[in-house]
Amino acid sequence: MKKLLFLLCVVVAGSMFYSCEKDNLEGPDAIFAGELRDRKTGELIQQEISDGSRVYFIEQGWGDNPPVQNMVVKKDGTFYNGMIFSGDYKIILNRGNYVPLDTLDMKIKPGKNYQVFDVNPYLRIIEPEISVIGRKVVAKFKLEQVTSNEVYRISLFAHSHIDVSNKLNIVNRTEELNRSITDGEAFELSINLDDYTSTLVPGKSYYFRIGAQSHGSETKYNYSASVQLDI
Repeated sequence: MKKLLFLLCVVVAGSMFYSCEKDNLEGPDAIFAGELRDRKTGELIQQEISDGSRVYFIEQGWGDNPPVQNMVVKKDGTFYNGMIFSGDYKIILNRGNYVPLDTLDMKIKPGKNYQVFDVNPYLRIIEPEISVIGRKVVAKFKLEQVTSNEVYRISLFAHSHIDVSNKLNIVNRTEELNRSITDGEAFELSINLDDYTSTLVPGKSYYFRIGAQSHGSETKYNYSASVQLDI
């Protein structure tokens, strides 16, 4: 009986030691932040919140099949992760509203790591203008087709929140093109406010945003910045 009690004490003590040792492991010691910028214009690549681009990263040294982690790119094209371990990583930028990049090797050092990724958006929205003309909200803009993918559709989105997008809108005007365009080709979309008086209430402010999407299995909308208008 005494021997059994002794063995139990050894097991409990060992468990407590392991638990304390585990609790004393150091936590994340690095920050990984940065931007997605247009390789040609230097502008941030505008995103949507709910289904925008993601930065995927794999920490090396965790066996043959290390987990793939990811972080969402913010609406303005920036990203931030303040809870990451320093070490060697593979960075994957292949699912967004830009031409995929080759997998990158990156060393994350303790402290802050800031990286600007230069990418080519599928479509460039050039000289966007959104204004109220009479009882219409009118969007005028030009497009540049960066790849050989045809332009699928162009849209004007409206919502009460600044993060208005394809996935977050209460009214949208969308036109399917399904064709290639000439660089700098001009377009115009409009929303007739009299058709949406119960949704876009007169006298209130709403956010409007232009979007354009290429054909392709992994393409996402490219966007202009959102604009607040009193209607």
